Amino acid sequence: MRDLATEPKKAYHHLGSETGQAFIGLVADFRAALFAGDVPGSPKLATRDQDCFQLDWFISTGCILRTVITASGGDDAWKSAHRIHLDFIDIGGEELA
Repeated sequence: MRDLATEPKKAYHHLGSETGQAFIGLVADFRAALFAGDVPGSPKLATRDQDCFQLDWFISTGCILRTVITASGGDDAWKSAHRIHLDFIDIGGEELA
């Protein structure tokens, strides 16, 4: 995931040009946001298991980015987190880690 997030050519190669650009744009939004709740848009799906939140972000049709955030508090505690861990990309049911 680190290579895809930091090297656009690798993202374009593995995801295709349009999806790669969308992924790089989403990662840029993560970097620019002070808190996870400041990321433009919102996650497509947010699930919680105690203090661990799994957030699915839309990249393109059939492609989502799963992130993991550790935060304690209520159901919206993820919004005040500073760190977003990129877990994997799901492309049509296939995971790319």
